[in-house]
Amino acid sequence: MSFAGAKVVLASRSVNTIIDNCKIIIENGGVAIAVETDVTEYSHLTNLVKTTISKWNQVDILVNCAGVTIGQESLKYKRDDWDKTHNTNLRSVFDLCQLVGNQMIKNKNGGSIINITSLAAVLASTNNPAYGAAKGGLKQLSKALAADWAKYKIRVNNLAPGYFNTEFNKKSWKNPELRKIRSQRTLLNRWVEPHEIIGPAIFLASDASSFMTGQDLYIDGGFLAKSL
Repeated sequence: MSFAGAKVVLASRSVNTIIDNCKIIIENGGVAIAVETDVTEYSHLTNLVKTTISKWNQVDILVNCAGVTIGQESLKYKRDDWDKTHNTNLRSVFDLCQLVGNQMIKNKNGGSIINITSLAAVLASTNNPAYGAAKGGLKQLSKALAADWAKYKIRVNNLAPGYFNTEFNKKSWKNPELRKIRSQRTLLNRWVEPHEIIGPAIFLASDASSFMTGQDLYIDGGFLAKSL
């Protein structure tokens, strides 16, 4: 197991999960700490950045991957669910990008910010207007920040995975019909395996993508490319 030399800070509301993941990283020769964080709470985000800076003096890479999806018919969509979706999937990303961006500028070393978007940023998701709107907004937010911060050598890109078997997609995965439909929708006729996100993430985080900013990288098995 390789961590490409990165010192990892894991942040989540599910503190037991990130502690367990830290142990896995450390047991495999990596370096990691866990910081319990609710991304919708600004004070938690400031604590996350403060803790990281106090530990390692700087932040070189930021990966924003927190997300929530609340499906509901558009005509009956609840305002509270809209706000929860946008606060988690969009507002928190801007808040953390801003906090980390200021640190990157202060340290004068540039950096790489990777925002996890979705196929829903470009394709309609039925009965889930808030998710598509938030991910579409995030897609454009990344481009706006890339334009604003290129002069500081800060690169901002989007990484958009297709359907893969995680807690986030468990309802679709456990439904044999939906699983088959989404497999057949890809050119490779299957779902993404979680480990297949690692290489693209390392690419965007590293100097291998040093001339790449404001871009969308889709790891979707050809989902977007496939026609009728």
